[in-house]
Amino acid sequence: MSSKTTAAHFGAAPRPRLALVAGPRVMVGSQGPDSDAARTMADLGWCAAFVDTVRLAVTGGLKADASGFRAVDADGRTGRRVKGERVRLLARCGYLARHASGLVVATEDGHEALRLAEAAGPGVLRDEADVMASVRKARRARQWDSHAGQDAHALPVLPGGGEERRRLAVARKGAERAAVEAEKTRKRIEALMRRARIRDRREARREAAREAERTAPRRCCRGVWPLDWRCGECRELAARGIEDFPALPPGDSDSRTRQDHDNDTDGRTDMAGKRCITVKRITGFL
Repeated sequence: MSSKTTAAHFGAAPRPRLALVAGPRVMVGSQGPDSDAARTMADLGWCAAFVDTVRLAVTGGLKADASGFRAVDADGRTGRRVKGERVRLLARCGYLARHASGLVVATEDGHEALRLAEAAGPGVLRDEADVMASVRKARRARQWDSHAGQDAHALPVLPGGGEERRRLAVARKGAERAAVEAEKTRKRIEALMRRARIRDRREARREAAREAERTAPRRCCRGVWPLDWRCGECRELAARGIEDFPALPPGDSDSRTRQDHDNDTDGRTDMAGKRCITVKRITGFL
């Protein structure tokens, strides 16, 4: 059983599940063009230089050093330089990874992409200049992202491969975190709305109380005085149809005066809560 491999950024700590042993080699064009492999490679948009770089990594012939990346032979002797931009692109898209020994190895996706490229034949590979032009265009489309993020989306990942599964898992976890945050936000908004509704109801009750007090009948003049004898507030309320007690008709002051005189002589008054006491004058004490 072959172990799974995952891509790691160059300079980062190596991951433990790197494949250092290549699977069975498939010679270029030995099986003839394969339609499924050709369609997949056309979707990946690779060039021959990408295939050669991954083949070097599969055979253990690609090494990173202080000066960049070099091809190495079976005896460990360094050879030609390998373009660093190409290696970084393939690594950040999940096809290559860096081992602690300094070797650049192929991941599970790299092995599968090499198998598809060899099965499809060289006819589906694009020109390297066209591929790099597409890479630069993809980078410009993500100018807000970091250089690593731009490279990670500059090439398509292998459909159904380990890198695609990893990205789907990261996206799923991000969606779950976003759902949790959205639920927290919803609960906070509901709490704020409940407090706002309580505040609005209290304010409505206070406003209703103020309006009731404003429109309530006034008892300052007790309503039994003739209307033209009452205060200005009472006359204004009476003009609006707000009455406490029906007032005597205007101009009936003579009858009101006689009634007051009769009440005073009997020691009482019609004004509720008040009583008039008549004191007789006494003379001739001495």
